[in-house]
Amino acid sequence: MILREKFAYIILIFILFTFVVSLGSINNFLSFQTDKTVQFDESIYVVPHHWNTTDELNMSGKTENAMTNGYVIFDAWDDWPEDHITSISEAKFRNMEDGGYKVIKNENYTDSGVSVSKQYFSNPSKNTNTSWKHMGVNYVFPKQDKNYAIQVHYFTTHDYHNKSYTKELDDRIEDIMATMENKEYNWYISTFNKLLNGEDINWKFL
Repeated sequence: MILREKFAYIILIFILFTFVVSLGSINNFLSFQTDKTVQFDESIYVVPHHWNTTDELNMSGKTENAMTNGYVIFDAWDDWPEDHITSISEAKFRNMEDGGYKVIKNENYTDSGVSVSKQYFSNPSKNTNTSWKHMGVNYVFPKQDKNYAIQVHYFTTHDYHNKSYTKELDDRIEDIMATMENKEYNWYISTFNKLLNGEDINWKFL
């Protein structure tokens, strides 16, 4: 595609999507004004109903503020070095765990067109006679020019083998991903640069 065609294409995109993006921005703005949110780094997401934040419950996670139901904590980072889990992500997660990091299972799936890497793990040192919450699960995915990581910790082996429980965790991740916004993101600039560089465009931008 020659440069002139690229410019014509981007102008057409501006015309077709400006109204849609504006409506989406207004909706997100109103939602963030009325709902409970978690802000971290340059990003923000809406906390699902019936859930809380660690600040509200005076709990401590691995980040300054996170989503929780009083049992597990959802810590999130928006400066992750990759968009899926490899040895790089695994090393970062391992460094967060005092007492060991044992990979239990890796999975990959797609959520609304976004590829998600998922890794269950165990911290053996937390599996004691008085506490059986030693398992967690990591999610890594790209959105709006950032790579995100979310870690859910800690739950028991019984929870892990309960398919209803793990589906509940996946559903809450889906809720977070649906409302997660990079506050510094500019879809127009990002799309224009990708067109010029011949990169694929992810139309799931709202």
